[in-house]
Amino acid sequence: MGSASGALSLNLSNVGRIPGIDSAGGSLIVNGVRATLASAEGPMIGSLATGNRLLVLGDSILAGTASRYGGAMCAALEPLGWKVAVEAEAGQMVGFGRTVLRDRIYEGWDAAVVFLGTNYGGNAKTYEADLTAIVTSLAPRPTLLLTATLFRPTMQQVNEVIRVVASKNSNVTVLDWGTSSMQPGLLNKDQVHPTDAGRQVLVASIASSLGNAPTSPGACMPSKYTDDSLVLDDVMPTTTIAGTDDSVLDSTTSVPKSASTILSTNSTVVTSSTVVTTTVAATNTTTTVAR
Repeated sequence: MGSASGALSLNLSNVGRIPGIDSAGGSLIVNGVRATLASAEGPMIGSLATGNRLLVLGDSILAGTASRYGGAMCAALEPLGWKVAVEAEAGQMVGFGRTVLRDRIYEGWDAAVVFLGTNYGGNAKTYEADLTAIVTSLAPRPTLLLTATLFRPTMQQVNEVIRVVASKNSNVTVLDWGTSSMQPGLLNKDQVHPTDAGRQVLVASIASSLGNAPTSPGACMPSKYTDDSLVLDDVMPTTTIAGTDDSVLDSTTSVPKSASTILSTNSTVVTSSTVVTTTVAATNTTTTVAR
């Protein structure tokens, strides 16, 4: 176990290092929590993309991976060659994705990650219409849809719709975070938001499902949507670092914060020999706008 500037990392076969986690005995170990990556249903996103510009859409769960809360997403994906923009705000419903796409779809994105379902309005038809509009706008860009944690019975409706939409769109791969997140130690007491360990397993799972970008180098791109005021409870990460340098906070450091608190720290590198196998394919890209 050595150290250098950077972040904790896991080696994935044909993917490279994924910062954020250590591994042992075939399992991931993050801050002492043992877990496995979420399973993907569909081809690896990087094998389908024609470029490396990645748009990440989400609510508080993905907002917690943005640069303003420590940059875990960029730390995981930038080394794989992705140019990442995390557009995620706490409390947002699925319609938020349509808002972001109307604003940013023309910026030349090559792939997307969408995790919008935790804040569910209870109407499956409305949710399906909004999610379909998002996926249609992104098509044929490869898109990774994440299932939601089953913290209440109605969330099963969300995940059923996600799989229905995926079945109708060949550009979609589903990442089953809903099942993976139920592993011990990955969720806070609200059974919705990830712990620090859960957040690292989440971004590592996303990184594994994306794989290497077809071009490089990677970069962490600015976010335009950063208002987390819809959620007043203290559900966002309790650790954060300075600026947008995308380093991951050292696992021994934990400090209370508000959405505007930005601190600085250093991080440790651990490399691992664990291997996860992946698959490949190909596609092209055009632009449609979600209305």
